[in-house]
Amino acid sequence: MEENSIIEALTDDDMPDYRGATSDYDEQSLNESSFGSVTSSVNGHVWEYGRRYHTFRYGRYPIPNDDDEYKRESLRHTMLKELISGKLYLAPIGENPQKIIDLGTGFGEWAMEMGETFPSARVTGVDLSPIQPVWIPPNVEFLVDDIEDDWVHDNDYDFMHLRFVGVTIKDNPKLYSTIFQNLKPGGWVECQEILPKPYCDDNTLPPNYPVSKFYDLLTDILYKKYQFEIAYVKKLPEVMRQIGFVNVQWKIFHLPVGEWAKDGHLRMIGGYFREVIMDFVTAMAARPFVEAGVEKTEIDDLVAACRVAMGNRKIHAYIPVHFVWGQKPR
Repeated sequence: MEENSIIEALTDDDMPDYRGATSDYDEQSLNESSFGSVTSSVNGHVWEYGRRYHTFRYGRYPIPNDDDEYKRESLRHTMLKELISGKLYLAPIGENPQKIIDLGTGFGEWAMEMGETFPSARVTGVDLSPIQPVWIPPNVEFLVDDIEDDWVHDNDYDFMHLRFVGVTIKDNPKLYSTIFQNLKPGGWVECQEILPKPYCDDNTLPPNYPVSKFYDLLTDILYKKYQFEIAYVKKLPEVMRQIGFVNVQWKIFHLPVGEWAKDGHLRMIGGYFREVIMDFVTAMAARPFVEAGVEKTEIDDLVAACRVAMGNRKIHAYIPVHFVWGQKPR
């Protein structure tokens, strides 16, 4: 990776401040979820392994929903905006989208900023956890439901957005088929996904790099326990074409792991990314690794080794983040 070049682009021709989580949620909005029936369980949380998790569809999603996770998601949101020059998306959705949905919205920052950017649009965020703020822009709503359920409504969405969601979906082709049905003719979908494998262009990545070991172990655990295919984004553009999407575009950004880049902007992004990865390492160590039977001493050693390795500026590692978008034919 050249220090001033973090992006490669693949197209059709190239392809083979709303801070703080809260559990106070409006019951009426929950009961009116357009994604299907919901129950009072959506308001519940459970504390395990020192972290908080949702109880709705318990065990469906292995990542916490507590304040530490909010910090990680917020920093990741800031990092991705820095990566694409302050933008919230790359798809050419036009200047006046009227119906936008954020699938797997998390704490809802992207949805709220889209609501402010397009005040005439109706913006909906959907997630398994009721962790979004109560005080939100008037054109934004949040629903608690599982996006892997069947949900087919009027095909009138202008833009559908997913960020780091595909790695926790069991059936991505089904989800994107549902998205295709719900988009209006000419509407767009955009997916942003990490491909969780460190790379290096100058042979400074050691063969026993702890972050590589972490992602290898995580890939195996998530597939065996949850049936998640965390490298699925590599298949996504072709799957989208097979479903019927047109104008499919694919851009890959190289995120530095740590503050090793000479360029100041890349160094800042790398510092953000180091913290995002480290918080993710500790989140995965809290539950999935323990439930998979990994010994505590091995987990502790791996967490400590990742922290040291990502602070080593002599290791010029990067991890790709993929932006894929496509359009429903007019």
